[in-house]
Amino acid sequence: MAETRPEMSARLSKSRPNLYRRLRRLVSSREEASEILREATLDLVAQALHARDQVIASHSERVAELAARLSQQVDLGDRNVELVRMAGMLHDLGVIGVRDGILNKPGPLTEDEWKVMRRHPDIGADLICWHPSLAAVTPIVRHHHERWDGSGYPAGLRGDVIPVGARIVAVAESFDAITNKRIYRANPLSSVDAIRDIREHSGSWYDPTVVEALLTLNG
Repeated sequence: MAETRPEMSARLSKSRPNLYRRLRRLVSSREEASEILREATLDLVAQALHARDQVIASHSERVAELAARLSQQVDLGDRNVELVRMAGMLHDLGVIGVRDGILNKPGPLTEDEWKVMRRHPDIGADLICWHPSLAAVTPIVRHHHERWDGSGYPAGLRGDVIPVGARIVAVAESFDAITNKRIYRANPLSSVDAIRDIREHSGSWYDPTVVEALLTLNG
């Protein structure tokens, strides 16, 4: 005999109380609906990156965590810390548009290959800019390879013109990239050497304030 709607509701309420209460609140809570959509989308992106390249997926997770910690260190506030964390997870989404021959090349890239690789911030940003829950992180994703002195890409932004979240992700991304084995780097640097390398580029490649935050975290 089929359950009536009240019977089904009672069963759900008893067996899945947290889920049931959350689903009921969605009717009246746009903010929570947006949060669920955002988290579901981030999970989908993580799965897509993992399917594309497990190394990049793991890298993105670590960058997200470090970028969030750096954001807390420079007192961005809870909302902006969360935005930077999301941007860290999404910063390499654009590599989906880079062919394997370039992405997995063990040796140095040619200039033409670099032109393709330098498109990935724009590709990633263009993929998320329409999304109502992710649009706010688009500038961070697009500009995470800009440099403090204006020598970065894709727009050659300089100094404070670069979104602060992008400056934070840039440091987190660089630290993780040079301390972990990649196909083009068989011998990663130690944390001490990586910090020394990043510190040497403070004020040229990286925002000095963010570099100081990294130094503080690694005390």
